[in-house]
Amino acid sequence: MIKVLKPGLATSVQDLGREGYYHLGIPPSGALDQYALSAANQLVGNLPGAAGLECTLLGPELEFQCDTLAAVCGAHMTARLDGVEMHHDTAFAVKAGQVLRFDFPKDGARTYLAVAGGIDVPLVLGSRSTYTLGALGGFQGRRLMADDQLPIGIPGGKGRAGPGRACRWLCDSLWAGKCICVWCLACITSV
Repeated sequence: MIKVLKPGLATSVQDLGREGYYHLGIPPSGALDQYALSAANQLVGNLPGAAGLECTLLGPELEFQCDTLAAVCGAHMTARLDGVEMHHDTAFAVKAGQVLRFDFPKDGARTYLAVAGGIDVPLVLGSRSTYTLGALGGFQGRRLMADDQLPIGIPGGKGRAGPGRACRWLCDSLWAGKCICVWCLACITSV
């Protein structure tokens, strides 16, 4: 579990989005920088499309209630774990009770936090992404607020990611049913 101490400017749960619902007025939503979210997820052992936190301009302040592995990718918004600067684009261990804070970004606007097991909110129309205008998906269909308690999935669990726009990189047949896929950086970056 992750407790939100301060929500940041516009922090929300995002994965790679949902498709096929425009006819109902529902856009794909999902991470704006899908590559950064995918990279952060892979660093902590998740499937690339697992749900993480998208932090916009001013990141949140988060207290971890359990030990986990985390990674931050995207905009260079320095992450500090109990005041100690964490390396960007690198996985780092977090202990229960530690607090993660973010500085203003040096460049870019959105950074992504992934934790081992992903943010374990319910799937809505095949995605965990937040669509705030429709109050759909994510954590209670909204941006994060102080005192929210975010559940973390089981690390190494299969099937934590729902199919999203990034799945076009793979054969359509892989997502016809539940499957276990091996992702490599070469496959993702060659698209």
